[in-house]
Amino acid sequence: MHFPCFRALCLPPLLLFAQPVFALEPVTDFGSNPGALRAWEHIPDDLPADRPLVVALHGCDMQAEDFDTETGLTAMANALQVALLFPEQDDDNMGALCFRWHDPEDNRAGVGETASIMQMIDTMRTRRQVDPARVYVLGLSAGGGMAATLIANHPDRFAGAAIIAGVPYGCNRASGSFDWRYDWYETFWPDGTAASYACGITPDNPLDPFGIFRFQIIDRSPDDWAGYVMTAAGQAPSHWPLLSLWQGLGDTVVDPDNLRELTEQWTEVQGIGRDPASPEIIDGAERTVYRDASGAARIETWTIEGFDHAVPVDADGEPAPCGAAAAYVADAGICAVRRIAAFWGLE
Repeated sequence: MHFPCFRALCLPPLLLFAQPVFALEPVTDFGSNPGALRAWEHIPDDLPADRPLVVALHGCDMQAEDFDTETGLTAMANALQVALLFPEQDDDNMGALCFRWHDPEDNRAGVGETASIMQMIDTMRTRRQVDPARVYVLGLSAGGGMAATLIANHPDRFAGAAIIAGVPYGCNRASGSFDWRYDWYETFWPDGTAASYACGITPDNPLDPFGIFRFQIIDRSPDDWAGYVMTAAGQAPSHWPLLSLWQGLGDTVVDPDNLRELTEQWTEVQGIGRDPASPEIIDGAERTVYRDASGAARIETWTIEGFDHAVPVDADGEPAPCGAAAAYVADAGICAVRRIAAFWGLE
């Protein structure tokens, strides 16, 4: 979220896959497209019907082609026989190419970009015959914010989600009845500045070399966070999506405390306790699991010490590499998409 207007576990053998390069194909005529987004797909050769669909949402200053091979997603899709859908922002909507997760005209069911992405998913269901019960979504940064938006508004349509360096749903709001800074940013500053302030996003602003606008997430109660989701969802689904949350503790764009607020939001809305078992260290990252009353893992969090704002990949992984370092994709010695796929049960 290099942000709006500022330009700003034990893995199954099948997940040990190689990393060739594949071209994405455009998805057209997917509906009225009220959010004016573009769409791309990657379909593995000879993909049978009733296979899972993963919706992948890029971050700001990125396009779909920056988010496929580099992150390891296309190799994962080919190994696991999974269809990939890549919604893509248009610079006419947002010059910094951020999804508009913060905008009420785009982050509610049936409107704007949220509606466009759901139309894309419906099109993939009919054209590619993917399994409607196995639709997953992941996103980086602004894409993570949009992933949170999708599962808040349509929790019954997603089996799982992953938010990498993202923000909680509903964070773009004042801290109270009188928050002069939020009102000031909302009234006098460019599109998205108030959301940067409220959601703990430091704009990539060349006019601010000393980090004056280094914002921190507004700390809200778990009950408030859950309320924002329930207002969007209307009612609780029979099963909330599995949720994998990732955050670099050296993130200079998104306040790492967003992970705490995200965890509070989604444990509260699911009625899961926030006293998990002791975390474990895997490939240098700390993993914590939150379980429901039956003992089933419903939410996992991953933190990486010193890691900045990017998708973690393992470019020199054994026996096969995962992804390649690029803008907002960084080698961390751990492959996020493989771990996410394993948590979702895509085996």
